[in-house]
Amino acid sequence: MQTWIPTACSDVRGEWGGVLVEEPGVVMRTDNENKKLEEARNIIIDALGRVYALYGLPDVIGRIYGVLFLADRPLGLEDIAQMLGVSKSTVSINIRILEGVGNVRKVWVKGSRRDHYEAERNISKIAAETIQKNYEREIEIVVEAAQSSKNLLTDVCDRPEDGLKDKAKFYYEHIDYLESQYNHFGRILAEMLITVFQEEDKE
Repeated sequence: MQTWIPTACSDVRGEWGGVLVEEPGVVMRTDNENKKLEEARNIIIDALGRVYALYGLPDVIGRIYGVLFLADRPLGLEDIAQMLGVSKSTVSINIRILEGVGNVRKVWVKGSRRDHYEAERNISKIAAETIQKNYEREIEIVVEAAQSSKNLLTDVCDRPEDGLKDKAKFYYEHIDYLESQYNHFGRILAEMLITVFQEEDKE
């Protein structure tokens, strides 16, 4: 806040002049509020770093996402590096991971030839797409392995040796159950994700 302080002399037109001065208490309050804003921002950025680390990713990936999530405009690699105190190459490498999984996207900024990025702020969309991609791959791995294993076990089940036959049947039953469970949950997950995406479209 500024206060008008009149001076003791007039100007050439005979009008009294004055100066604007900052009130010390207001300046101090503004500084404290700026510090609180920065602290609040850093708390979220650090928290997102820890969240990404839970999934075995470097915490800097989550912190990059946090910077973009709270940015009021698209940011370049240099901007992000400066805010986090890391190198531009570190940001460049890790932001590709975020871009690859759809957590951030590259955008065009008029008048600039640099790459700029903004965050996907729809967390439910990010979570749903991540689960879908990961579980689809998980199903693919398990089903492919189950089919290969069952093909081998079928041959053993036809052998006359009772000991081998019993063990082969035991393996076959459990592997077949594993495959059926993955396929079953895959169908349930697909229905859940369709519901999530439909709700997002309504909003």
